[in-house]
Amino acid sequence: MPTQVGRIRLANELRKQYGTLNFSYRVLHHVVRRAGLLRHLFPANGWDAEPLAHWCRPDVPTEPAAYKQFRDRATRRFFFPAGELPNIPREWTAEAVARADDILRGRFQFFSATVYELGFPFDWLLNPMNGRRVDAARHWCDRNEFEEDQGDIKFIWEASRFAWVYTLLRAYAHARDECYAEGFWTLVESWRQANPPNMGPNWQCGQECAFRVMALCFGLYGFWRSPATTPERVARLAALLAVHAQRIQTNIRFAQVQMGNHALSEAVGLYTIGTLFPEFRKADNWRGHGRHIIDLEARMHSYRDGSYIQHSLNYHRLMLDDYRWSLRLAEVNNEQFAPLTREIVDLHGKYVVQMQNEENGRVPNYGQNDGSLIMPVDGCPYLDYRPVAEGVHYQLHRRRLYPRGPWEEDLYWLFGEDAAHAPRDEPARASSRFDIGGYYTLRGNNTWGMIRIHTIIHHPHQADMLHLDVWWRGLNVLHDAGSFSYNAPEPWRHYFVATSSHNAVEIGGESQMIRPRRFSWTYLTRSSLHEYLPGIGPNIDYVQGEHYGYQRLPSRAVHRRAVLRLGEQYWLVVDDVFGQPPEQVKLCWQLLDAPYEVDGRRIAFDTEQGPIGFEVLVAPEAKFEVVRGDVGPPARGWHSVHYGERLPAPSAYVSTDGALPQRFVTLVSLGCLARFERQAHDANQLRVVGVDKLAGEAAESCEITLAPLAPGSGRVIEQFSLGYTAAEPASSLGR
Repeated sequence: MPTQVGRIRLANELRKQYGTLNFSYRVLHHVVRRAGLLRHLFPANGWDAEPLAHWCRPDVPTEPAAYKQFRDRATRRFFFPAGELPNIPREWTAEAVARADDILRGRFQFFSATVYELGFPFDWLLNPMNGRRVDAARHWCDRNEFEEDQGDIKFIWEASRFAWVYTLLRAYAHARDECYAEGFWTLVESWRQANPPNMGPNWQCGQECAFRVMALCFGLYGFWRSPATTPERVARLAALLAVHAQRIQTNIRFAQVQMGNHALSEAVGLYTIGTLFPEFRKADNWRGHGRHIIDLEARMHSYRDGSYIQHSLNYHRLMLDDYRWSLRLAEVNNEQFAPLTREIVDLHGKYVVQMQNEENGRVPNYGQNDGSLIMPVDGCPYLDYRPVAEGVHYQLHRRRLYPRGPWEEDLYWLFGEDAAHAPRDEPARASSRFDIGGYYTLRGNNTWGMIRIHTIIHHPHQADMLHLDVWWRGLNVLHDAGSFSYNAPEPWRHYFVATSSHNAVEIGGESQMIRPRRFSWTYLTRSSLHEYLPGIGPNIDYVQGEHYGYQRLPSRAVHRRAVLRLGEQYWLVVDDVFGQPPEQVKLCWQLLDAPYEVDGRRIAFDTEQGPIGFEVLVAPEAKFEVVRGDVGPPARGWHSVHYGERLPAPSAYVSTDGALPQRFVTLVSLGCLARFERQAHDANQLRVVGVDKLAGEAAESCEITLAPLAPGSGRVIEQFSLGYTAAEPASSLGR
């Protein structure tokens, strides 16, 4: 980063973000681990020292054949009876067969995108992105997640999350071919051999252990009646799960002080083992501890408007998958979580629906997107959030949300076939506000957008305040660049978190906040919402706010943004920057990747849904650039919708250097190509003229009056009128 932060300032900022108690625990944990003392809590004596008898109550038979018979009589229930797979429509599971066959050939799809060769059984210690292997000879407490020789550790962890279990089981449900059951057990035993207890990178993260627990339980119950599920294998798997539970519980306090989804996931792992394996001596403790933390996380780290502490749509889905797993597991075993937990989960689910693009189920690629999809029990694309939204809604209301489709497969696995015939609620999407999290949506019939106006309290992930997402007919017209990788070399490590990779304004060549370390930010952004006026006119929405992330600079710059959705066709964005000159100001737009032509400061896109126009009105001396896939320096024009995948996409940059204040006026026209016409007698009087109209939908023209360029919270767009071709009444926007 261009600006450095001293250790004292960083420590004080982190103390405020995490709280004194949590921060102190993090420091203590770091010291104890660095001193080599933490490893004494995690024995690494090999699997022979962790037999099933070590974990079970004295009255439980642990000889393999007897133990399997004991499990046959188990009273604790899973989502479906052991070995009785749901009768899922075959057209939904057919795609799983090809992917499962790939798995048995040693080819695994990482982060729902790129397929890498791992061999069969998998090489569990290979990073396929860089071809390097790590070893399991070092205790996990002695390892660092960001060691240079291993690259991005998530590429080592991904196969060990065991998401492939769900693919094999879905293929087994479709084809009933025993090769998938044998493949499951072969991979489980291979992993066990390659990863002795507490040794190597795959024991490093308790959350990774929890995801593995969930998948292992799914596979154990799904393949229970297969000839491949031998007593010896069942006994070894049970002991493997017990070791995982002990690993999670011993360090779960550290997950809690991170104030994110780690503690929730780890608690779900504990609750799952404690619930399904009551024969373990510590089962009651694990179940009770997990249940307590699940309820606690809902109270402490969920915003009461339905948004989430981690400022990420991908992490939001992960959190909801954790909750719907645990709520359903409790339900089938005649238990319940706290009523407040259920209420909060319901709010989280409704938030997803409001953030959703109804044509394809997608949501903005906002915040950290690390590729997590921990319950892939359907064939929907990674970016489709219908499975989680419908699963949560059905769990809490016993009603579906969407027309019949493959996103309903989750209901079959968790609730049975009857769930697919439940009554349906129509998703009621409208312009919505989430004031605690600072999310505001502006929604029409075919187009909608989301803007973030928030004063950050809890640790953020990206410098993206006032970012604006715009969608039209399923296309993400203005988008977030994504995350790519948490441990990539520069320039990529900085590129995807920076202000310049969002639809925002960069000032002074710096991001809105300073990131002195990989996951730590200082000078957290403060913001102010001026107005949120959905429905200010017929099919017209307006929002305005500003942020103060650049007050640390000598210019004391403030960025103010006003957004107007004009029917189904136009988006108008006015960005004002105030402060003490001189200053560098750069407006950044991340644009959809479609064929385009540039004409001055206008861009014309050719898409399958029709033309899209883009124009920026700014001072004549400003520099306008459109860049796609430039490695730099600096790198520009990239996006990532799947973790580990970096693709070129056009980005527009409008730069000025010197005088303040500055104003940028951006017009996005959907289904037509439109242009600005500035009135000669008044620079604040604008006219928008549309050409290449879509019959019956395009507006002929609109008149816009902007307020004079001055700081304050007064409305930036003072007046607006819109005339339609179909003899519809004009709309006006006034004070």
